[in-house]
Amino acid sequence: MNIISKYTPSIEKINAVSPLLTADSQTELNAKLDEFKATLQDSQYIKVPLVGVFSAGKSSLLNIFTQKPGMLPVDTMPETAVAYELYYGTNEVVELYRDGAKIDSKPLSDIKSLDTKPGDVAKVYCDSQPVKDLQDKGIVLVDMPGIGSGIERHESAITNYISTGSSFVLIVDAEQGSLRGSTLTFIQELSTYNQYPGVLISKIDKKPAEDVTDIVEYVTYQMKQTGNENPYVSTVCAVNNDISSLVSYVNALNPETLLATKLGTQLKAIVNSIISQIKIRIDIRTNDVANVDEKLKQIEEEISKVKAEMPESNDADTPEKSTQDVLDNIGNALIAKADDIASMIVDGADQDEVKSIIISTIRAELVASLKEESEQYTEATGAAVQDALANIAAIEINDSILSGFSEIMSVVNQIIAMLPLGGVWAQITKLLLPFLPSVLSWFFGRDEGDVFNEVKNKLVNECVGKILESLRPTILKMTTENQERIRTKIQEEVVSKMEKVKEALRERKEDAAKSKEDITAEIEKLNGAAAEMTALLTTI
Repeated sequence: MNIISKYTPSIEKINAVSPLLTADSQTELNAKLDEFKATLQDSQYIKVPLVGVFSAGKSSLLNIFTQKPGMLPVDTMPETAVAYELYYGTNEVVELYRDGAKIDSKPLSDIKSLDTKPGDVAKVYCDSQPVKDLQDKGIVLVDMPGIGSGIERHESAITNYISTGSSFVLIVDAEQGSLRGSTLTFIQELSTYNQYPGVLISKIDKKPAEDVTDIVEYVTYQMKQTGNENPYVSTVCAVNNDISSLVSYVNALNPETLLATKLGTQLKAIVNSIISQIKIRIDIRTNDVANVDEKLKQIEEEISKVKAEMPESNDADTPEKSTQDVLDNIGNALIAKADDIASMIVDGADQDEVKSIIISTIRAELVASLKEESEQYTEATGAAVQDALANIAAIEINDSILSGFSEIMSVVNQIIAMLPLGGVWAQITKLLLPFLPSVLSWFFGRDEGDVFNEVKNKLVNECVGKILESLRPTILKMTTENQERIRTKIQEEVVSKMEKVKEALRERKEDAAKSKEDITAEIEKLNGAAAEMTALLTTI
């Protein structure tokens, strides 16, 4: 798949219309197209992370897939605590990236000597035909750090791939017999991002065939309970070199479809912006506009006002209020999970698994709440701006000053909603470390129901509050920056819209020196361009 070639015809149609725009509008359009092309370049591949508990067999399966035994480290916790992206290359090297910048490069044979930190990504270039075939389709497999490699490393990697948009594959050890609570929570979290992972049961050689069948049926049932009506659940076995289900699943993925929403939204915003400015020019040039010079002066004054100070909204929450709303939502989500978490603790679940279910619950609610707060703030601030500029309506154009704005903000909100949290997972881990072991001392000589209730009460009444307070500074910072980003974007869009009105008014003045036939011909060209761009929207 070549995602760039898919969108090339649309870009060409936009470029064909560009000469009809004013010089300033062409400059602005070119900047937006350059931004879109950069997004296209970054979207050449979809990432398919293999996720599972430590030692579930992810690395072994990928070594078989690449047909290069021993290429990826297996069962060595420090070396596997990094995300390995598999690319094709005849020069076999591994490159280590931190915060998007390459910090190290080594021969592939020295992969174990990488000095990694949480959130790092290693790009593995290997001379493997299966990797090349998959890459040619636009798909890159990723070997993820397991839960046992350390919660901060695991969660940093998970957050990275959720934010970039991926298709996850969960590897479940047959000896587990079912999806663990933390895995189910992660699946439910993915569903909030409209992602539904495939599940592969590994190490089936350790179970009788009839047991494996039962496990597949039960895991399928569990997946359906999370809202996935047609889950993909199958088996793989590294010992028997059986990876056919993995190959079938990834080959069935359609990168074009998976990327369509992100890329389509951004391109539609550009097209809508073109349509909007063309309509403004048509309306002003064809309708009666008295006192054009006065209107130009008015627009100049309004532009200066908006640049100097954005109108305030009484309905928009302060960063502190938004932060509290987000924390309240996270607290409610954790309390709703208290029974599951308490059961896991009482049943002796691994501490990293307990931490994982808590973090997954927090992350899902944080993303949803930040998106909701963003939309509310955008709506309130946009309305305040529209009200402040109501007197411009005297120009009597059919297009709103803020038309096309919602599409543009939807792109921004997608980015904002997925901002990673940096070291906040480590803060939560440190908070939980003294709490979880202390539970063990409650068990001796006590009724299991009493222990469960006490654990749940401590979670709800003590632990949740501490977690929320540990999150407050980070969320306040995110919310403050979020609101400032939205205000800046609104300011840019409003100024851009008013500049288009100003350009159209100047054209109206210039029409006085043109013949009626010339004006009619120019208007017809603009109408044709608007119609062409409207038709283009239906194909994106």
